[in-house]
Amino acid sequence: PESGNVLGNPRAPATLQYFGDLECPICKEFTLEALPSIVQRWVRSGKLKIEYRAMETATHGPEVFRAQQVAALAAGKQNKMWYFLAIFYHDQGEENTEYVTESYLQGLAQQVPGLNLARWTSDRSGPALISQVTSDQQAAATAGFSGTPSFQLGKTGGTLQKFEPGTFTEAAPYNAAIEKLLHR
Repeated sequence: PESGNVLGNPRAPATLQYFGDLECPICKEFTLEALPSIVQRWVRSGKLKIEYRAMETATHGPEVFRAQQVAALAAGKQNKMWYFLAIFYHDQGEENTEYVTESYLQGLAQQVPGLNLARWTSDRSGPALISQVTSDQQAAATAGFSGTPSFQLGKTGGTLQKFEPGTFTEAAPYNAAIEKLLHR
C-alpha cells in the first residue's frame, strides 16, 4: 500500500525515513538497486513502512528543488508518489545540466499509471505541499544530515535513530538493521 509519501502498511512495526533529492545520483543508486529488495522483503510483508522526505543536496536552485518535490508529493495525493519517484530516478538526467523543467515533470507524470493529470496539476499549486517540503528540510537539518540519501530507522511511533548503512547499492546492511530492530 501507498499513502502520500509513505510506502507500506501505516501500522508496520518499523519505520525507515529516507531523505532524498530527486537529482541525487546516489539516491538513484539506492532507489533502483537496494530499495527493491528491501521493499520485497520488509514492506510487502507488512513489517516496514518507508517515508520519503525531501532534502536538497544535488539540485541546484531552491525553486527547481521545490517544483520537483511538490510534483512528487502531488502524485502522492493520489497514492502514486513512489511510482513518480521510481520514474524520476530511472529517467534522471546528468547532474548540473538543469534538465528538470516543467515539460520534464509533465512527461514523468504522464508515465505514472492511473495518475489523474488534471488533479496532479492543480494539487501542485497548493501551499500545503510546499510547506511539507520545508518541514522535511527542517527535519533533515534537525537530524544533522548533510548529504543524501540519509536515513532514520526505528519502531513506528517511537524515536527514530540516524541509520548509516555504509552502502547504497546493497540491501544487506538495511536487512540486518531492520531484523535487529524487530527482534529487540
